[in-house]
Amino acid sequence: MRLLVHSGFFTKTKVHENQEDDEEVYTLTPSSRLIIKDKVTSLSPFVQAMLDPVLVSPWQFLGDWFQGCELTPFEKAHGMGMWDYCNQSPEYNNIFNEAMASDSRLMSLVVKDCNSIFDGSGSLVDVGGGTGTVAKINSEEFPHMICTVFDLRHVVAKLTDSQNLKYVGGDMFQSCRCHYVQGM
Repeated sequence: MRLLVHSGFFTKTKVHENQEDDEEVYTLTPSSRLIIKDKVTSLSPFVQAMLDPVLVSPWQFLGDWFQGCELTPFEKAHGMGMWDYCNQSPEYNNIFNEAMASDSRLMSLVVKDCNSIFDGSGSLVDVGGGTGTVAKINSEEFPHMICTVFDLRHVVAKLTDSQNLKYVGGDMFQSCRCHYVQGM
C-alpha cells in the first residue's frame, strides 16, 4: 500500500474517531476510482486482463525477442499468436473483450464532451472494434451516423445489428491492403 500511496493511486488520511486516537485510513483518488466495479467507466476488467497470467507470462520472453528471436514474446509463451489464442480459449477471449470494452467505455465521456469532432460525419468505421462499444456509443450519440464495426468473424459473429450500427466480420490484414505511396 505504501507504493500505491507513493505513486498517488491512494492517499493516506488521518481520521479522528475520538480525541485520543488518530487512525490512518487509505482513501481513493481519481485514478483509483477508475477501478471501482460498480461504475460504468470502471477499468477493473482492463486491469484484471493485464494482470492475467496469459498476458504476464510473455514478459519473460521479451529479452529473447530483443535479441532477435523470430517469435513474439506471446508466441514464445503460448505457442501461438494472441488472436489464435483468443480464438481457441473462449474464457480468455471473454476476459480480453471485456477489458477492451471497459477501456472503450471511457469514450462515452469524450464523445459527450467533444461531440463537435463528429459534426458533418455521416459514417464511422471502427476497424478492430471488438464488440462495438465505441461504435455503439457513437451510434447512440449521433443517430444520423452509420457506424460499422469491422473485426474478426468470431468476435462479431453473435452481435446484432441495429438501425445505424452494423457488424462486419473479416480479417483486416487480408481485406485491407496498404499501398506504399512514394514520397510519403
